[in-house]
Amino acid sequence: MNKIYVHILAARPNFIKAAPVIEELSKEGHKNIIIHTNQHYDYKMSKVFFQELNIPEPNYHLGIKSGTHGEQTGKGIIEIEKVLQEIKPDYVIVYGDVNSTLSGALAAVKLNIPIYHVESGCRSYDKSMAEEINRVLVDHISSKLFCSSQYAYDNLIKEGFNPSTLSVVGNTAIDTLHKVLKYIKKPIRQIDYYLCTLHRPFNVDDKNQLHHILSKLEQLDKKVIIPAHPRLKNNINHTYTNIEFIEPLGYIDFINHLKYSKGAISDSGGIQCEASFLKIPLLTIRPSTEHLATLNLSNTLIKDINDISVNNFKDTNYDIPLIWDGNASKRIIENI
Repeated sequence: MNKIYVHILAARPNFIKAAPVIEELSKEGHKNIIIHTNQHYDYKMSKVFFQELNIPEPNYHLGIKSGTHGEQTGKGIIEIEKVLQEIKPDYVIVYGDVNSTLSGALAAVKLNIPIYHVESGCRSYDKSMAEEINRVLVDHISSKLFCSSQYAYDNLIKEGFNPSTLSVVGNTAIDTLHKVLKYIKKPIRQIDYYLCTLHRPFNVDDKNQLHHILSKLEQLDKKVIIPAHPRLKNNINHTYTNIEFIEPLGYIDFINHLKYSKGAISDSGGIQCEASFLKIPLLTIRPSTEHLATLNLSNTLIKDINDISVNNFKDTNYDIPLIWDGNASKRIIENI
């Protein structure tokens, strides 16, 4: 019997993870309803983005926007609950660890709707990060937990989860990456460069902290390209000659820049997996990471800004994990 699946999405990374799952469910004849909370305003969530990734336009836009963690989570529960009461889905699928993921899961569990969590079991063991709290809470109220790696599965086993609710399926964002690589035939840029993305408040909201990071990038041996959102731009108070600030990139253009870079520096979550898959050495400027599996690949965790150096780029002579074969979404659909 065909079912109704609701997907709670909040930002571009959520859509990238959800796209192949929605596609596979559609192939099986199920109905997909997309709730976009609009928690993150994305400068490149254009119609082209949806067309390139074969994502249906969201059925609902909730307009949650930015705010404190409490505001976003609370508004999300209220608005998502209204939609769930209206459409009465069979299942709710949530992705990753943003506030809207927690809001969607809480709204669903209160209505006794089973929750499937894609990217379960990721742990940084750093409770100072709001995302860590979201991950833990969502996992503990989900009916099925789909893990992107054995590390994630083992984390859940240690926490006492019933193994029958867990599945190691791989990373659905890597499924999407497999598909978009066919669009990337040649590099956009004709110079050697490093790619950098920065958006975490602890890196960009303090102008002195941001300048400290940018000063280290200024010293690198190749040009540094930074797609800069307004929040970062507004806090730049120095001039840098070795850094080129550009407008935010669409997903395919971003992957092009990453694929042909000589290395990357970031505080993002998703890029840790993308860079590891593409065998691009990456410095992750964060106190912790939830993607522990990538630390055995091209990812190096940089806890001290003074350690930003090409000397800390890893050798990328390794085999791509078998679980990153582009079939994570198919394994999820087989399971459910």
